[in-house]
Amino acid sequence: MAKPTAVVLFNLGGPDSLAAVEPFLYNLFSDPDIFKLPLAALTQNLFARLISKRRAPEATKGYAAIGGKSPLLDNTREQARALQQALQSEGGYAVHICMRYWHPMTAQVVSELKAAAIERVLLLPLYPQYSITTTGSSYNEFRRECERQGYSPRLHLVEHWYDNDAYQRAIVADVETAAREFSHPTPEHISLLFSAHGLPQKVVDGGDPYEDQIRATYDALCRRLNWPKVTLCYQSRVGPLKWLQPYTEDVIREQGAAGVAQMLVYPIAFVSDHTETLYELGIEYAEIAHEVGIKDYRVVPALNANPLLIAALKELTLRADASGLAN
Repeated sequence: MAKPTAVVLFNLGGPDSLAAVEPFLYNLFSDPDIFKLPLAALTQNLFARLISKRRAPEATKGYAAIGGKSPLLDNTREQARALQQALQSEGGYAVHICMRYWHPMTAQVVSELKAAAIERVLLLPLYPQYSITTTGSSYNEFRRECERQGYSPRLHLVEHWYDNDAYQRAIVADVETAAREFSHPTPEHISLLFSAHGLPQKVVDGGDPYEDQIRATYDALCRRLNWPKVTLCYQSRVGPLKWLQPYTEDVIREQGAAGVAQMLVYPIAFVSDHTETLYELGIEYAEIAHEVGIKDYRVVPALNANPLLIAALKELTLRADASGLAN
């Protein structure tokens, strides 16, 4: 009997308890694909220890506010189950989860695939837009771990899928549904913000395509929605470096000062709810909005297991398997 094709869903991962916040951050800041330090063999671990210890208290506060852990693994498991079910009629697929900075981590997933003698592996990131800091990092670590374990499957990476029709239709439908909940539900009375995770400007200047792909996603959604007031902005900036602009919190303050009363925010770079959507957008930025006079501020949930997202993932799987993993 032929071995199934493994469909490996890449995601960031998140701490499964408050005690796991600091080690999770340590894994993040140890990533050589994101934090490129001089003499990395000597400095990377020290840097990761220092910065994770410094940032852990504030990060722990955020996770405590959303239930004491990240919901990312639970949401990703739900997506994996839904995709497995959607692929059932196609036969020959086994969906796995691979988290970059928390469990189940790459070494464990590669070990399981090797033990099962899986020969074909499709790597499907839950990041619609490509960046070396997300998809690139996960792919590099997967390849490194395959080399460490002497495992040589046929690999195919889906690099990006922001232009998938079902994915974009899912966003449009969710935005339009959320808009109907306002007291003045017509688009003319609602400022729509598409908030993407930020990226240091120097990464973009170095050739990372993330900003271009975010802009292409935004442009496509604007055409589909035909909304009169839409703004693209960037959240989650940390440290002293210049990041992609405008910053979401600045846009909220500016629009509040300009008299905006109703604001709807969509997390354009995320397909799974986690601390950046639930705490940063849903709590921290909501406080800013109310402080500056925005009476009704709402955040659209990420797609999570939205049937249209699952349809998109199924389409991507079948297309990639037919082309990139064809015998």
